[in-house]
Amino acid sequence: MFPHPAVLFLWIQSASGWMHPKCQIYDSGEDLGDFLKWTCNYLPRHVEHYTAACEDVTAIEEDLLGLPPNINTLCISMKHGESRSMSLGFFSHFQDLEYLYIEGCLTQILPTGNSHLPNLQHMSLIGKWGTGSGCCDCHIGPHTFRNIVKLCDLTIWGYRLTAMAPDVFHGIPQLQRFIISEPCVEDWSEVLCRIMNIKSLIELKIKAPEIQSLNQSNCSILNTKESMKPVFNNLASADFSFGEITHIEEGALAWLPNLTRLTGAFSQEVLLRLPLSGIQQIQYFSCSGSNDIDFECICDVVFLLSIKEIYLANANIRSLSMSSVELCTGLEYMYLNGLGSVHPSPHFKWNFISSLKNLNQLNIVFLRDKNPEICSFQKQPITWLTKLTLFINIQTLFAKQFSCLVTLQSLDLTENLISNIEDFAFLGLTNLESLDITSNKITQINANTFFGLHSLTWLHLRNNPLIHNIEAMSFTHLTSLRQVFLGQVNNPLTEPVIKLNLTLIFGAILSADSSVH
Repeated sequence: MFPHPAVLFLWIQSASGWMHPKCQIYDSGEDLGDFLKWTCNYLPRHVEHYTAACEDVTAIEEDLLGLPPNINTLCISMKHGESRSMSLGFFSHFQDLEYLYIEGCLTQILPTGNSHLPNLQHMSLIGKWGTGSGCCDCHIGPHTFRNIVKLCDLTIWGYRLTAMAPDVFHGIPQLQRFIISEPCVEDWSEVLCRIMNIKSLIELKIKAPEIQSLNQSNCSILNTKESMKPVFNNLASADFSFGEITHIEEGALAWLPNLTRLTGAFSQEVLLRLPLSGIQQIQYFSCSGSNDIDFECICDVVFLLSIKEIYLANANIRSLSMSSVELCTGLEYMYLNGLGSVHPSPHFKWNFISSLKNLNQLNIVFLRDKNPEICSFQKQPITWLTKLTLFINIQTLFAKQFSCLVTLQSLDLTENLISNIEDFAFLGLTNLESLDITSNKITQINANTFFGLHSLTWLHLRNNPLIHNIEAMSFTHLTSLRQVFLGQVNNPLTEPVIKLNLTLIFGAILSADSSVH
């Protein structure tokens, strides 16, 4: 019955699952607890199958011997410092295997040979995390994965691509989602040439921080007469993330005109060359760098590439104005991060919002503007902005400070320095549903502090150190309020006990659907 007496004890089943010296095995009804919860626990598991989480593995084919054959999800964490070869054919023992996750460096991965993995759909090879430093030099030969006929989701993280055959990923018949992260290469062609023949791809994500130059592909390494231009007929999502880009060759990305997301550090000179790369459209663009870039330059690129969402770090805030953002009118989301900017922002020109008539979400963080004059310039109401986040060291909220934002639904003022909120500060925000003033310095709530917020359903006031004075009827006019988060209500040292009369504060708005925390 058992091929080897030494593995007999591995098949003993206890009340908590199968017993194994390297692995913990769970059925779908059990929680993995803290063990590899960030790897295995998020993976779906079927009722009739098992999840095996194995750690301190040195040799996969030896250490995993004796696992039950109906494993559905298998997570393997290699022992630190160990580097061994692995044959994919070993996993053919697990005919129900759908999810395979291996953390740790491997020196070689051999193909399945004549074996088959009939149900394996998701595979992740995480090398850099497992070692803590450097990249994994793992030899993988041509067409290694082509016999995994149902493989649709593949992640390669921290493995040096140049140690793999140029056609290592070719021939995978149903691969739809491919993530290549930290491939340890500087030549863009080393990445591109290994994916160019995967025509079934729907989602492609590449994170290559060491690539600094975007050049046209040179796939002579393939030694083939096929076209050098990749063909992704079904690609719906393309996410590219680079480090500092110092050069962009004309037509370098003409093979993929539409990008879902592009992230990188650019100088102003290199940024202006981005439209020459052949890209026609970018949904989300994240631009950072050590050099500040004028907003007029940014908006030129936004217009030429039909960018809808943008994240900017270290942009030249002083160049921000109504005129400088005229070509940014197509933006729907803007995130301005001033962390590291060499320009102070005491006179931030908030009137730029008037020109961005499609902007529905605005986040401004790590800037200093203690008194943001958001609406003082505005003669007409702003009817397009629905979400606003400000992390700019605000100290006081003045009366009618946000009155022009008549369609605003969410306002996040978390972690500012707000110590005083004048009466009627939120007047005009009749559509506001969510207000977050967490982690400020608020000590008092007055009867008219939140006056006019008739649509407010969610109010967050946690981590304000000394909220001990809440006037009567402070919340009675908030007729839509459903959740209030007061956090710990602290008392002055002279008063040993605080009594909050919730009926006096909330009036008749408290109901079975309302909650105070």
